[in-house]
Amino acid sequence: MIRLFRELGKAFFRILSDEAIFQKATDEFRCHDERCPRCGAMGKLSSHGRYSRGIVSLVRGGIDERRISPLRFKCTSCGATHALLPDILIPYSPYSLRFKLSALSAYFERDTTVAAVCERFGIAVSTLYEWKKLLLEHKNIMLGVLASRKTDALAFLRGLFESSRLSSRICDFFRHHAVSFLQNQSMATTRSIPP
Repeated sequence: MIRLFRELGKAFFRILSDEAIFQKATDEFRCHDERCPRCGAMGKLSSHGRYSRGIVSLVRGGIDERRISPLRFKCTSCGATHALLPDILIPYSPYSLRFKLSALSAYFERDTTVAAVCERFGIAVSTLYEWKKLLLEHKNIMLGVLASRKTDALAFLRGLFESSRLSSRICDFFRHHAVSFLQNQSMATTRSIPP
């Protein structure tokens, strides 16, 4: 898998949908300028078609479920194939990064019930609690345990949404931990070399 981290941040979230962010990143990707995540060979990726996957995102406050077609590439050096996943997508999850961050923000705002949050986002209570657990683990990793204890989850989430450096923060997380931010670790299979 090729993780593509670009300028995802507050400005993008204001003007572009998750699908538009995905499409913009896909259109701008130049495979000949990238390294193979498996062998590290530079400029050896060639187009290898597309595949279909679902994306669940928020559009004008409502849930939007649709199919998208991420690009695939093959390394002519080692023969490995890789899917291109921009930072708005979380590997092995149909939910976009913005969708998960929004659901978790709604939960931590604590101005409504857990059941109401789950109904609004169309998810099970167990799913919300799984995301909460994962967020708190990743928050500890990203901030360090001591700083994490001083920063509540809602302030952390707001900091992510408000940051113009969201992509660089989640890119650093991926590079250091070989798993994407808010990706379930049990779904991470192999360590990739990010570009």
